[in-house]
Amino acid sequence: MLSNFRCVAATTSRQSWQRALATHKGSVAHTRMLATGPDAQDTTVLRPVWFKPPSAHGRQNLFNYLTKIAQQALNKAEKSPEDVWREREKQDVPNLPRPNDAYSGRSVPIVYKDVSMALTKLRGILTVNAVRQTSVRDERHEKKGEKRNRLRSLRWRRRFAHEVRKKVQLVNEIRARGA
Repeated sequence: MLSNFRCVAATTSRQSWQRALATHKGSVAHTRMLATGPDAQDTTVLRPVWFKPPSAHGRQNLFNYLTKIAQQALNKAEKSPEDVWREREKQDVPNLPRPNDAYSGRSVPIVYKDVSMALTKLRGILTVNAVRQTSVRDERHEKKGEKRNRLRSLRWRRRFAHEVRKKVQLVNEIRARGA
């Protein structure tokens, strides 16, 4: 909830300030004066317990950190393009994926030396892509008319299966409604 992380409440009395603290347990209050004079109000800012406002010492550390980062950026700028290329090659090239070739779609990485899982995945890929059927069919020449009839039959079977699936879904939806 946002109010647990940061809530600004204008308070005029000590009791309302304490009430605000009581409603936000686990928070630390930091106060600051917004104005000076007779109409001055203090504003209580509630923040999580882990938040520590920056002190003068913290600001100095932040300045030192930023100075160090800027110096590192300047040192990197002094490198020659060849050095930058050599560094990138050492870091990035080993992590690049292999380039695609004729076997990329039928390749499965072996993870944690689990060969059986890799073979199962490979068998699934080969089944979906109909590699075995294609290789058996390509052993002999297929006449143009036979190929046309086979493809027409495959299209019809695919369409019919899709329509049957839709009808079964419809029947299941009607049953689920209680009819």
